[in-house]
Amino acid sequence: MLVGGASSRFGSDKSLARFGGRNMLGAICNTLIAADLRALVYVGGTARVGLPPVFEHVPDDIVELQAPERSSLLGVLAALTHAHATRLDAAVVLGCDVPLVTTDTIRRLIASLEESDIAVAEHEGRHWSIMALRTEVIGHVRASYLAGERAVHRVAEALRVTDVPCSQTECANVNDVATLRNITYMHAGGV
Repeated sequence: MLVGGASSRFGSDKSLARFGGRNMLGAICNTLIAADLRALVYVGGTARVGLPPVFEHVPDDIVELQAPERSSLLGVLAALTHAHATRLDAAVVLGCDVPLVTTDTIRRLIASLEESDIAVAEHEGRHWSIMALRTEVIGHVRASYLAGERAVHRVAEALRVTDVPCSQTECANVNDVATLRNITYMHAGGV
């Protein structure tokens, strides 16, 4: 789970914004726990209090690069670095701002890696904040980052990508307070 963004459009740490009786980070934690993954980590930012003890904080400086700016690609690289170091075959990467992703979608992303390097959620376009990657792509991701690339979708162009269909609701990305209000209303059954 990527939590290292500046939340500049949101105005405060969006991972801690209230959603469904808890914060968005807590909502995603529950979904990831239910998916029965071998390791649960949150990448970037500072260590958080109040998360279930099964979650480990992985700072994005694990990549051992001089990274003057933070980006989602740096977070992805940190997740892959941790997965590689702990001998995992793949990493599921979710932004902290997609609290409606389901366990079923996570499992379908993982299953899609049988025939691809990256599986990404798709609904009227690819949603790069919801994906799974084979750990073996770490060399390509690292080289792309060192070459100055910061966009996940451009790094993926040279890899085998599988689109995993999911609902518009799951792909709702909370970048501002208005979107949070709307998806909270939808989640509570207001629609």
